[in-house]
Parts: sequence; structure tokens; C-alpha cells
Amino acid sequence: MNVDLPEVKVKLSGERGREVSFRIIGMHCASCSLTVQKAMRSVRGVLSADVSAASNEARVVVGEEFDRGELLKAVQAVGYDIYREDAVISLRRLEADDARLIETAASRMDGVFKARVNLGLNQVLVTYNPLEVEPRELAEELRRMGLDVVAVSSYDEADIDEKAALIDLNDIRTRLMIALPLTAALFVAASLNYLGVLGNELYNLVGFMLATPIQFYSGWRFMRGAAFALRHGAANMDVLVTLGSLSAYFLSIYLLARSLASATFFDSSAIITFILIGKYVEARMRWKAHESIGKLGSSRLTARLVDGREIPVVDVRPGDEVVVAAGEAVPVDGVIDQGEGLIDESAISGESTPVRRGIGDAVIGGSKLLNGYLVIRATRTGKYSFMSQMLKLVRQAQSSRLPIQSIIDEISGYFSWAIISVAVITLITWLFIMRVTLPVAVIYMASVLVVACPCALGLATPLSIMVSMGRSASLGILIRNAEAIERMPRVKVMVLDKTGTLTTGKPAVSYVYDVRGGVDVIKWAASAETASNHPIAAAIIAEARRLGLEVRRPASVDVVDGGIVASIDGNTVAVGNERVVKGMGLELPPRVEAMAKGRLGTLVYVILNGELLGFIELRDSIRPEARELIDWLRRNGIKPIMVTGDSEGPARSVASELGIEEFYSGVMPAEKGDLIHELRRSLSNGFLAMVGDGTNDAPALGTADVGIAMGSGTDIAKEAGDVILVRNDLRQIIRLHHIARKTMSNIKFNIAYAFIYNAALIPLAAGVLGIMIRPEFASIAMAMSSISVTLNSLRLMRA
Repeated sequence: MNVDLPEVKVKLSGERGREVSFRIIGMHCASCSLTVQKAMRSVRGVLSADVSAASNEARVVVGEEFDRGELLKAVQAVGYDIYREDAVISLRRLEADDARLIETAASRMDGVFKARVNLGLNQVLVTYNPLEVEPRELAEELRRMGLDVVAVSSYDEADIDEKAALIDLNDIRTRLMIALPLTAALFVAASLNYLGVLGNELYNLVGFMLATPIQFYSGWRFMRGAAFALRHGAANMDVLVTLGSLSAYFLSIYLLARSLASATFFDSSAIITFILIGKYVEARMRWKAHESIGKLGSSRLTARLVDGREIPVVDVRPGDEVVVAAGEAVPVDGVIDQGEGLIDESAISGESTPVRRGIGDAVIGGSKLLNGYLVIRATRTGKYSFMSQMLKLVRQAQSSRLPIQSIIDEISGYFSWAIISVAVITLITWLFIMRVTLPVAVIYMASVLVVACPCALGLATPLSIMVSMGRSASLGILIRNAEAIERMPRVKVMVLDKTGTLTTGKPAVSYVYDVRGGVDVIKWAASAETASNHPIAAAIIAEARRLGLEVRRPASVDVVDGGIVASIDGNTVAVGNERVVKGMGLELPPRVEAMAKGRLGTLVYVILNGELLGFIELRDSIRPEARELIDWLRRNGIKPIMVTGDSEGPARSVASELGIEEFYSGVMPAEKGDLIHELRRSLSNGFLAMVGDGTNDAPALGTADVGIAMGSGTDIAKEAGDVILVRNDLRQIIRLHHIARKTMSNIKFNIAYAFIYNAALIPLAAGVLGIMIRPEFASIAMAMSSISVTLNSLRLMRA
């Protein structure tokens, strides 16, 4: 769908506040606008609100205490939404302990609903109101904070991961290429000085000339970052590296000024080089981790139209017909109008087995035609395409944080200050208690500053999350909420919807009972259901067409609890379950009740002008992998529960066939959320997961601790829940559990390693054992700690 947005509308409204415009999604009548208006007026800081159903626009006058996040929650709580857009602001570099500071500052900007930092990509992901602010304005605000913004992008750029990662990688490489030969020469000079070949005077002059560009060019990225952090009252790895390296450098300058023959420590500037080597290795490995996500979005840059013209994919519009030959990638989402062929959809669903597609079948941009020839009519392009939506969800999930990350962030916020304190204490202890010379005390202090590694601690959780999200996406499992990773291994109860989840969701008419003995039941039911896209409606319509019956379109349709009521040629037709029968003021005649009793399929009753015509029975086949999932749940101590809107007979039949002991029947979509809430309350420990079709089960998926939606493979945007299974395969739940368990183990190891590393090496660097670790060697240990955490996180690529 294309959204035509008006220009930014922000204006002052007297002394009371300022007026902001929002586009509301989901309104269709005056009562909707009143509901949204009331919800908005209840939000703190909203002075007044006027909502128009005609323009779908809300004009809100806000005061000092206004919070956009609260406004969004209030609107969503009454069943509507506020239109938002996302911007990806790429930074040249971003350290782990800067994330919280940047998120807080960015979230306070006008027009911003939420800001999230993606440490793996050096990006700030901003969700904003396009009627209030533009992405370039947000980027300027970040620049004013002292951040080096290199790009502002939207999610429809498939190669954004690679571009963002390479920017930082190239910057490190450039600085490293200067530092490496200079450091090598510095070490050669130091060795010659140690051997007596080079005198102190000449070595000091050479050392000064070699160390200065290392310190102030190659090390500028650390010094700049330190200045940014200290200006905002924070301390990070840059501060530690800068203080450690500069203390040794300026100590050497001081000694050199006193005497040209003094013993200096210019070789300690190698701190910069060794840490750059570590950062380069770390950045390259992380770039490799992003490469799998980049490949998800990689496709043809051009599309060939049926008239022979070749145009950029971004210029293809819905309705255009494009040609795809064997061996080529499908450039856009669309429907096959001509031809057929074998298509590799592994980039989308993770399924390696090719599938055959023909006329009328949907295809997704990014898949590959192995053989055949296709003419595809484009349906979705650009940011509305499946792949763009998929990449958007993956990036959002990668930047989300686990509850444990908040604790780590809190610790990291004080960590660097604690290290600086320890370094000062080390200096004082060695200088005034141990009575050593100033140069020796400074070297101990510098080693403490350099050996500590807040980066390893800061990367422990987000890097594992980023890699596991990418791995999951490559398997066709889209995790929208990172908390699902933390909760999934502790799930004790899994509630599964029946229709479309445990069954294929493609019912067929198996029996028809018509009181009059004709086909009126099918004819009227099919006519009433033409306005519905429900699988049951499709089955009834298909049966009517098979019988050659005339299907009329209703003049109006009302959705009621358990079915629909339609007006057709002046007749009132009601179609649905027993609730509809009772709602129409009828009782089932004994003969009809006797015929319905014992039927194991889904029963749909048909009422014409207050008269019961009969019922239609539909059967839905159970998914072949459903039994495998249920058996696996039991073996792993997870209790399966089935819930359905069907009557008890069909529900009991499916539950019995799958071996599910507990099930709930006759539960309407609106009631499923309440049921999930009650089941959660009954749990003494652990979490509850809900598996459903993502549309009818939205309330239940949102209420569960982990909501798992069965994806359609082509309509990802309408799915609900924390996890979307792109491939409609219940075995993906088993894979999800495996990845979640591996990820949490990985995170715990990273955190434990980071704490143990710092606890062991900081006292050692302080000289507790009487051993002096030179700052340049301490820097090697610091670099290795981050590399170790990165390597451990990358193991999840094979989970």
C-alpha cells in the first residue's frame, strides 16, 4: 500500500502548548474517532485532542510533560495505531557503553517515539512521527551531540548492513595501516637501544617521531570518543585507552624534557596499535556475521519488463509485468501470470527444497528461478515488499535488549569510573607507599587503565542476540522481540490454536444437511460468505462453484459473535455456529440436533429469514508435523494445550488424534486472550507460549509470554506475536527452542568470561603479585578479551 503523507505539521498554539499532527490507522467511522480522541485526552501532557475520521488525522495540543510513547500505548490500547516510520542512522563508530547515553538523548528529541542502538551495526534505529520530524533533522541532532553520522537510511536498502559495517572497518584499517609500520620501527629502535646499538639520545628522538603519529592520528578515534564521553559525564573504553596511552606518552615527554638521555616509554604508544588490531579483527568478524542478513536482501538490482526494457527494481510499480528467466533472481513480490518453474525460496523460508510455482501462485522477491520461464505481475515493491519487511523486523529485533542487558548496562556505566579510581589508587600506592619512582608508578597506572575491558562486558549480550537473530532469520524464523529468546527455554506450557496451526487451515466441505432436501444451504451460505476471506468461507464458496450454483454478493455484511449476518436481495442470511443460532432467537430442532450430534468436523449453521435451513460440516486435515511437535513438547517437560472456536466434537477428535489431554473448545478469538491470561496465572513457575495464525489469535499472542505466529510467507506485515514462522512448519518451534537455549548459554558464558577476565587481570596489572605488565602488553590482553567474546558469539551462526 502507498501512504500519501502531508507535510510536517508542527505549530505553536498560543501559550498553552504546541500542536502536533498524527496519522491514525484503523479508523472507519465517527465512533472510532471519538474512541481515539478519548484515549488521547487521557494521556498526561495532552492539553486537547481533535480526531477526524474523514482525514484519519489527529491534532493534539501538547504541553511540557507530553510523552509520545504514552500516547502510542493509549491509542493501541483501544485497538488503533499511530502511523510511524523508521530511520537507520549509521555512525562511524559506536562503543558498547555509549549505547544507553545515546538512546536516552535520542528518545528525547521532538517527534521520536523510540530510539534503539544496534551495537553490531554502529546504528541508531529511530521510530519517529513523519508529520513532525524528518530523518535528516534527527541526524543533525545526533551530530550536535558530537556523533559522527555517516548515513541516514530507510529499511528498504538491502545492503545497509554491509555498508554500515564497512565504514567502520575501513576507518580502522586506514589508521592501522599507518600505525603498523611505525610500531614495527618503534620496536626495532627499542631493541637496538636495549642492545646498546642505539644510544638513549638518538632512541628518544626516533621514539618521539614514531610514537607521535601513532598517538595522535591512529589513536584519534579513541581520543575523540573519550572527549565525547567525558563531555556527557560518562566514561568508556575510549577514556581508559586515552588516559593509559597519553599518561605513558606525556611521561616520556616530561622525562625527555628533563634530559635527552632519560629512559622513556615511547614504545608504550603501541597500546594504540594493538587495540586497533583487536578492533579490526573484531569488526571484521562482526561484518561476517552481518553478511548473512545482507544476503537475505540481496537480489537483482534491475528488472526486465515484458516490453524488453530493463529498469532499476526501485522503479517497478505494482501492476508492472516483469520477466524472469532460468537462473535469475525474482526481483519483486508478485503473482505469476505466465509460465511455471522450480523456485529456490531458501533465502525467505530457510527451506532448501525447491518448490514448483505456476500461474496464479505468489512469488517473493529474493527467491531464485532454477528452471523455467515466468512473467510476474508485481504486487509489492520497495519498503512494502516481503524482503524489506523481513529485514526491518530482523534489524528491530537485533537492536532490542533483554532484561539482563539493562543490568549489564547499569554495571558498565560505573565500570570505567571504577577502573579510573583503581588506577589512581595504584599510582598513589606505588608512589607513596612502595616508594618507587614516578615513571614506574605511572606505568603501573597505565597498565591498569589499559588492561580493563568494558567492551567485553558491553558486547556480551547484544552481540549474541544479533548473531542468533540473523541465524534464525536465515532459517525462516523471524524473532520480533528479543525477550522471546530469554523466555523460550523456560516455557512450561504451550497453547496451540487448532485451525490453521495444528491443522492445515484448508478445510473442505465433507457433509451437508439441508432441511428442504436441496442445495439451498450451500447456495445461501456461499453468497453470504463472499465478503469473507476466512478459510471456511473459501471452502463453502468452492463447494458452491463445484456444484455450479449461482453465488450472489450481499448488499451488507455484519460480523457477529460466531459468524456473520448478510443482506442478500432483501433476505437476511445468518451463517455461523450455535451462538449465531441462539443469537437469532432460534433453537435447534430435534431432527437437526440429532443429525449434528456425533459429527467430528466443524459445523456451520445457515439461517434464512429466521428459518433454519440446515448445516454444513467441514473437515480440516492435521499437519503432518503436528504429532512430532506434540511428542517433543512432552519429552521436554512442556505441557501442550489446544484451544479452538470449534465445538467439542471436532476439538476432541483432533486432540485425541494428537494425544493432547487438555483442550478448550468453543472459545472465540476475543476470549482467547482471557483464557491465556488465566492459564498464565495458574503457572507457579516458567512461561507460557501461544502458537496461532497471527490474525484471529492476535489478542492471545499478545497476552502470552511468547507469542508465535504461523506466517503466511507473503503477508508478514499483518502477523502478530513475538515470533513469526515464515514457513508454516511446526517443527520450526523445536528449532526456535534450540536456538534460544544456545543463545542464553552463549550470553551467560560471555558475561561470566568478561567478569572473570577483569577480576583476574586488573589486580595483576596493578602489581599485586609484584610483576610489572607493560601497558603495550596489557593492551594485547584487552584486545583479546573483546575478540574472545566476539568469537564465542559467532558460534551461534551454526546453532
